[in-house]
Amino acid sequence: MDSSITSIILPNWTCNDIDYTVFDFSRFTRVESIEIGDDCFESVKTFKIDGLNRLKTIKIGKNSFTQKKNSYENDKSKSFHILNCESLESIQIGRYSFSDFAGDFELKNLPQLQSIQIGTIGSRSWNFYYSSFVIRGIDMILNI
Repeated sequence: MDSSITSIILPNWTCNDIDYTVFDFSRFTRVESIEIGDDCFESVKTFKIDGLNRLKTIKIGKNSFTQKKNSYENDKSKSFHILNCESLESIQIGRYSFSDFAGDFELKNLPQLQSIQIGTIGSRSWNFYYSSFVIRGIDMILNI
């Protein structure tokens, strides 16, 4: 993909190659939105977005970034990081995504973040089931 794109939209069931273990879109410095469908990136162990200052929204469907579909697991080698994105306003993550991530969960230096939606209220979602949450450098968060 061209690093100058402003919107990334990936359909359901994409990027499931077993050799694709790191999700790092930090080279897309002009991206304003990232939308990932359902059942994507099942082999990723490290999710990292760092320094995307134009990024405003991240939306991830259900059962993505997990090998444990519709369930959960305790894999401490899997980590999640969103850092230093000065315009990021919202993060939305569907049910069961990241359900086997038990390593670091880190949100840091996201001054415009207004909402985080992880899973579905009133339903089993299992997102980050065994993770420890660390949120730093965020003054106000709504709709958690």
